[in-house]
Amino acid sequence: MCPPPSLPSGAEIVEDDPGAPRGITRRRFLGSAGTTAGVGASLLATGGISGFAFWRARRGDPAVTRSWAGRRLTLTTPSGACDAPLVIAYEKGFFKDVGLDVVLKKTGNDEDVTAAVGSGKYVASNGIFFNYLGPIYNGTPIRLSGGLHHGCLDLYARDDGSVPTIASLRGKRIGVSSLQGSATNFFSLDLLDAGINSSPEAGQVEWVVIEQSLLPQALEDGRVDAIATAGGYLPIIEAVERGWARVLSSNNDRTMSMNAHQPCCAVALNSDFVSEDPVTAGKLVTAWAEGARWAGRHLEETAAIESNRNYVAGTPEEILQVLKTLTFDPSPANLRESLLPGIEKYVKTGFLPAGVDPRALADRAFVDLGLDF
Repeated sequence: MCPPPSLPSGAEIVEDDPGAPRGITRRRFLGSAGTTAGVGASLLATGGISGFAFWRARRGDPAVTRSWAGRRLTLTTPSGACDAPLVIAYEKGFFKDVGLDVVLKKTGNDEDVTAAVGSGKYVASNGIFFNYLGPIYNGTPIRLSGGLHHGCLDLYARDDGSVPTIASLRGKRIGVSSLQGSATNFFSLDLLDAGINSSPEAGQVEWVVIEQSLLPQALEDGRVDAIATAGGYLPIIEAVERGWARVLSSNNDRTMSMNAHQPCCAVALNSDFVSEDPVTAGKLVTAWAEGARWAGRHLEETAAIESNRNYVAGTPEEILQVLKTLTFDPSPANLRESLLPGIEKYVKTGFLPAGVDPRALADRAFVDLGLDF
């Protein structure tokens, strides 16, 4: 029997069913002409929004105690190319198709969006689910439903042999745009797999906060040994193409990270909204997911919409390069399955208190809206 394959960290990949089909990696996605991931997603997509009634009928309608059906629902405005599912759901009228009046509102530069969703200023936003675990544990009234895609986080090193593996980052400096950001949270799991305690207090790695736009230059100049950033960030993609930088890990490639099965962006919902009207909340998540499927099938048009309608800075060609790094595979089921093991592992990084009950936090974080996709 062949030994199990190992990751750059030195950790081994162990699969429950080695014969089962693997998820679509970044490489497979780039070779598939922009198709969406998974036969199930494709079958649901062929039914479009009309499939919503089918999904709900299988689970039954949850009770509505206070209807939000006629209210205007304020969502945060997209801030990057990976917010394509929201852009498309809004621009293509998928929210309207399920009877929702949605408005997008730009957030402030220093605004705590998580707290704003919890307060009801916004009905929903999106982001990597690890970002919400601490606030939810501390009482922020937010629920999660609907992973949207994979592939929006990457870890880069210089291609000079100085950092050959994740394990070799022990004692090194990692540049990030925020200590509470998605990249910091996610790649702490990869560091854990490599036997490194990523907590700033542990001192086994040094997190260096640098403005996002300056991260590539900091890596090139040697001020940091690696950078963790939003996946598909164009300047670093170009650096890889020029040959001085390389991808050390990615949350869209299981050959690099055993945590890549975790969905990247997920829908975060205000708790009052989902508890009072889970039916309307389910429609919102369904339309959002349809936006993800459509974006995955129409990458070039999605890039043009994001650029031409000023959602994202950059030309359609530049944005397309970023979209090609993503796998659009929306699924509340996948998010639910990832939460408990994800929390159990995340606690070990030190970014959550050691006394956290992972199952209780998973149950508190996820809301079952009866969506079977």
